[in-house]
Amino acid sequence: MNPGNTTIYANIVAIMLDVGMIALARKLKMKDEMEKKIFLSLVFLVIMASVGYLLCEYRDRGVLEVNNTGAILIETYLETMLSLFAFQWFLYVDYRIFHSIGHLKRDLKFFVAPFFVTMILIVINIFTGILIWFDEDMVYHETPFYNVIDLIRLLYFIGSLAFLEYHKRNDKRMRFFSVKSFFIPLLFYVLLYYFTPYATVTLGLSIGLALIYVQIVNALCYQDMETGFFNRFYLKTLTEEIQNGEYELNSALVYVLPEGDTEHMANLISAQLPQECDTIRYSKDAIITLADVKDRAPLHMLSEDIEMSFEEEKIPISVSYSLRKKKESGVEFLNRFLESM
Repeated sequence: MNPGNTTIYANIVAIMLDVGMIALARKLKMKDEMEKKIFLSLVFLVIMASVGYLLCEYRDRGVLEVNNTGAILIETYLETMLSLFAFQWFLYVDYRIFHSIGHLKRDLKFFVAPFFVTMILIVINIFTGILIWFDEDMVYHETPFYNVIDLIRLLYFIGSLAFLEYHKRNDKRMRFFSVKSFFIPLLFYVLLYYFTPYATVTLGLSIGLALIYVQIVNALCYQDMETGFFNRFYLKTLTEEIQNGEYELNSALVYVLPEGDTEHMANLISAQLPQECDTIRYSKDAIITLADVKDRAPLHMLSEDIEMSFEEEKIPISVSYSLRKKKESGVEFLNRFLESM
C-alpha cells in the first residue's frame, strides 16, 4: 500500500470523526460549559493538524508546488498545531480535575513555559533550520535538535497522566475520567509514525478524543444537571462498590432544602465539602453526602459550617448526620440511613 495514500485516508477519516464529534458535543447539555469548550478546542486542533498533514503529503507529492520557504511554513504550521494540542490537553486535564479557571490562571506561567520554549524553537527554525530543513530536491530532514520539541510535547502528555492519577486517589468524581483510553490509540499511531512511513497520528488523537467523549456522556448519566452532584442512578453503582469492598462507607449526611434556587444552595453545600465525599441529590428537596469519616467531630463541624453558610444567605436548611455501627456492614448502614430519611 502506498504510504502517502494511507496518510491521506487516515487524516481525512480523522477530520470526519472530529467534525462528527463537534456536531454531537455542541448539543450536549453540561452543567460546566467551559469544560465542553476546552474539549471542543482540542477536537478543532486535531482537525487543523490533520489539514497540516494533508498539506505536507500533497507538497511531497508535488501536487502542491511550493519553494523552500513555503515548505518550511507548512511544517511550521503543523508543528504549531501539534504543540498547541499538547499544551491544551494538559489544560483540559487540569480543568477536569479542579473545574476552576482560577486554578488555571494561578499556575498558567508554569504550564505555559514549556510551550513557550517550543514556539520559540519553531519560529527560529523558519530562519535557521535548526529543527527541520529541506534539501535541493525538497526532501524533508529533521535535525537531532527536533527531539527537544518532541520531548516537551511528551512531557505534557506524561505530566497530565501523572497529574490525574495523583488526584484520582482523593476525588471520587475522577472515576469517570480515565486518560488511558486516550493514550492507547495515541501510542499505537505514534509508534506507526516513528517506525513506518505512515503519518496517522491525528487519527490516533481523534479516536482517543472520541473515547473521552464517550466517558463524558457516560458521566452525565450519573449527574444531576441542576446541582452538579450525582443522581439516584449513581447509588446503584456505589452500592455495588460498597458491597465489593471497593468503597468504605462509615458516615452520611443529609441536607433538607427549602424551595428556591436549588443550584445556588447546591453551590453553598459544595463549597464546604471535602473532595473525597460522594454527594447525591436523593430527591427534590434532599441531598446526601456519603463518606468514610469514622469520627463524629468532623461531621459535626461540617454540619455547622454548612448551616452557617446558609444562615448568612438567610436560607433555612436542616442538616443531620449518621455514623455506621460497629457490627454493621457498609450496605446495611446505607440502607438504614436511606430508610430513616
